[in-house]
This record gives sequence, C-alpha cells and structure tokens, in this order.
Amino acid sequence: MRGLSLLIATILTFGYGFAAQAAMTVDRAETLRRVAGTVETATPTEDANRVWYGGMLAPITVEVTAEPKCPLT
Repeated sequence: MRGLSLLIATILTFGYGFAAQAAMTVDRAETLRRVAGTVETATPTEDANRVWYGGMLAPITVEVTAEPKCPLT
C-alpha cells in the first residue's frame, strides 16, 4: 500500500508540473502576441521591428582637468 501511494503521488506531481508548464507556455505566447505589435517608421528603409544584437559601441572618452575641485590650503 505504501508503494502504491508513492507511485500515485509521483504521477500526480509530474502531471501537475506538466499542466503548469503548458499553462505558462500558452500564457507567454499569448502575451508576446498581444505585446509585439508593429511600429510604423518614418522612412521605409529602416526596420523598427528588427532587433539588433552585437557590434562595437563607440569608445567613451572622459576628460579630466589637472586642477583639483576642492583645493586644501
């Protein structure tokens, strides 16, 4: 009897996990479908719906003056 209850509990746990995963997948797909609308662009050459990954950013240059901001006398 102990083995049967353990087997049933294991099957129910996996079943509930599968049902939760399926519900989250459907919910995520519906949210992406609702949120991912198209954006109208001013010029037809650029694609506002395209996601850009990678590349190099321009280097950031920081200039510092030689004189201190808070001189101690």
